[in-house]
Amino acid sequence: MIDTFKQNITVDKFFYDGSKFEIQRQSDYISYPEFLKYFSDLKIITRHNLIIGINFIYGWMPTIFDFRSDKFDEALNILNEAKKGNKPTIDGLFLLKGLLNNSLVGTTKLLHFINPDNFAIWDSRVYRYLTGKEPHDNRIGNCNAYLDYLDFCEYLTKQKEFKSLQERMEKQIGYSMTPFRIAELVMYSNGAK
Repeated sequence: MIDTFKQNITVDKFFYDGSKFEIQRQSDYISYPEFLKYFSDLKIITRHNLIIGINFIYGWMPTIFDFRSDKFDEALNILNEAKKGNKPTIDGLFLLKGLLNNSLVGTTKLLHFINPDNFAIWDSRVYRYLTGKEPHDNRIGNCNAYLDYLDFCEYLTKQKEFKSLQERMEKQIGYSMTPFRIAELVMYSNGAK
């Protein structure tokens, strides 16, 4: 899918869209650094931390959370590896998604808060921005597409114009953010219907 992303969203379009970013007063910007702090203060993620973390992350989502499997030990191994910067395999993403409400969106939010340098949030607005298509469950839940999205974020954040975009957006928001968060916010803010 990365070729589709690059065709639909050229570097010029991305930076043009980023230049239009304006913060809307939302509680997300207040809770965001607190969510990050919760996970950054942890040396190891335990079942207790996973349960608390996924439930506060679902405060950002329109659905009620439900554990859909009992694969906590396997999920904790994957999440602790993600904290170290290791990307889950496709099978690992499927396992996390299967435990966490069968939602790739919720899974990516959890991964982002655990390691915001290596994981970007994936949601319907980002999908719509990147593809121009409606984000039906089979599209937004595609683990391969998410991994391609991470590669696309990496590509965008390596562009020479990125640092000035990041500085401008951080000044507007009032705190520093990782490059992946900046890239995702540009896409999110331009991916509404």
